[in-house]
Amino acid sequence: MKTEQRNTRVPKRDKLKSMEKLLHSVGAILQKDGYKALKAQHIAAHAKLDKKLIYNYFGSLGGLIDAYLKKNDFWKRTELLTEQAPLADLPANKVVEILKGQFTFLEHSPEMQHIILWELSEKNPLLQEILDERERFGEQLFKLSDKYFRGSAVNFRAVNALLVSAIYYIILHSRYNTNTICGIDATSKKGREQLFKSIEQIIYWCYQEAERTRNQ
Repeated sequence: MKTEQRNTRVPKRDKLKSMEKLLHSVGAILQKDGYKALKAQHIAAHAKLDKKLIYNYFGSLGGLIDAYLKKNDFWKRTELLTEQAPLADLPANKVVEILKGQFTFLEHSPEMQHIILWELSEKNPLLQEILDERERFGEQLFKLSDKYFRGSAVNFRAVNALLVSAIYYIILHSRYNTNTICGIDATSKKGREQLFKSIEQIIYWCYQEAERTRNQ
């Protein structure tokens, strides 16, 4: 009499669905508890999956976090969009659009706010890789704008460094404090409009001043 053999193999999992669950859990934990709570057991428990899947699918906890950062970082998303519709030029209005987009994205993404705080709080190889990718993408954009500023008195890269840093600080300040910055409430519609108008004025001034001072 034949003995019935039991199928002892683990049922086939939907890999993509499980990966998305793990990535979603990274974001949920970041939003609720911050980057210090990003432990393999916490992520797996939140996703209701076996912790081993983190290592099977992403190689390590670091690999999972790296995948999350690359998927959700504002500049990485912008890079993907520009790959779909390649930029051939970077006039003032496009720079304004990108900076406003960064402000709005970060304002509505508590997860990315935690990541910015993480970047400011410790040196981490995963974060450094993301920072390096941002710089590489930024360099691609600046190559498109260089023609407007070459030979002028305007250091457009320095201006953008100040604006990007200001956006980070204003958003994080608004998250953890209720007071205004220079009398402006960045969380209000009026305050946001004032900041956006100033971004426009600064960027358009840069392009106009570059034209005026070129080769002087």
